[in-house]
Amino acid sequence: MKILFLSPTVPFPLTDGGRIRVFNLLKQIAKQSDVTLLALETQETDAEGVAELQQLGITVHLVPHAPTLPRVSLGTLVKAFLKRQPITVARYDVPAYRRKFKELIAEQSFDLVHYEMFHIAQFHRETDLPGVLSQQNVDSAIWRRLCSETVNPFYKFAYWTQQLAFERYERVLSPKFDAVTCTSDIDAAVFQQYCPEDAIEIIPNGVDITHYQPDFPAEAPAHLIYIGSMDWYPNEDAVAFFADEVLPRVQEKVPDVAFSIVGGNPSARVQKLAARDGVVVTGRVPEIKPYFAEATVFVVPLRIGSGTRLKILEALAMGKAIVSTTVGAEGLDLRDGEEIFIADEPNAFADAVIQLLTDSELRRRVGENGRARVERDYDWRSIGRKLHEAYTKIHRLNQD
Repeated sequence: MKILFLSPTVPFPLTDGGRIRVFNLLKQIAKQSDVTLLALETQETDAEGVAELQQLGITVHLVPHAPTLPRVSLGTLVKAFLKRQPITVARYDVPAYRRKFKELIAEQSFDLVHYEMFHIAQFHRETDLPGVLSQQNVDSAIWRRLCSETVNPFYKFAYWTQQLAFERYERVLSPKFDAVTCTSDIDAAVFQQYCPEDAIEIIPNGVDITHYQPDFPAEAPAHLIYIGSMDWYPNEDAVAFFADEVLPRVQEKVPDVAFSIVGGNPSARVQKLAARDGVVVTGRVPEIKPYFAEATVFVVPLRIGSGTRLKILEALAMGKAIVSTTVGAEGLDLRDGEEIFIADEPNAFADAVIQLLTDSELRRRVGENGRARVERDYDWRSIGRKLHEAYTKIHRLNQD
């Protein structure tokens, strides 16, 4: 098949969960199909990303847009309000991207178009080609949780409007595609309200089990790690919650514990946490594997989110014991107490962390169980085959 894959960004370097997911899916489907990627240029490293994708046999078309995309302008806000769009959709409504998309489908014979998230799904009107909408999470659920967590009336209203805008897109736009892919049963249930049941495909998140492997000798004593993009509010909230309400309780029992916050673009709130005893804020790092390897326990104190966490799968592949909130582990079918520890309240979270820090046998057993689980169910190679099978089904139906 000849696939046109529309992405809001170049999915390399692998600096966040969205890029990791898209890169690995592209890597797998390019083994079986002729893939062309259309993406916006948003970072100085995008030329490096294009070269990496070309080595996989993927044709890449890059639309320059770096100077203006990072900012949400007044014009974007007005456009979102007038068109009843989510702000992210209005932000990615780039005329040059639309023109290049129309040019590609006019010049080449594609069998199918893959639209990565609602940011890009707005361009589906430009063609009658079969289309797949890929959802990394349920956006309305993220905004609903943001709304419930904030007490500021202005932000609560703003988050509520975005929740409503995404609920409208989920209801109105999703049924226009031949298939909608989701990362979990939980997310799929949302889209099944609006789409035919056979149009929903679960394409879970995964991990490269050949790249992420246990390195137990590298484990540092009493070292807690959290990894994520630190300019994304749910990650900012997670590390602040942990530093404020969980870490002091852990320090009472394990005084020499260290907590490393690993991820690019730390906000001012996150940077201030570095002044706390035992807290390190790294900023962007060239490679996250050494940080996974050093971790005694990997913590995921997320209170806001949707979809499934790639960072958990990577930590499992590295044989790490993990303590997560229910939200953090949402959508992953992991056994509490055997492959992961789940705790939501600060005291319970701290108790689980302390237990794992002080019991090396338990820590190793949980880590080995987690590694075995990702080997069985979360290898990108098998997940890529699922996506390709979904493409094939749509292609055959449209040929008939």
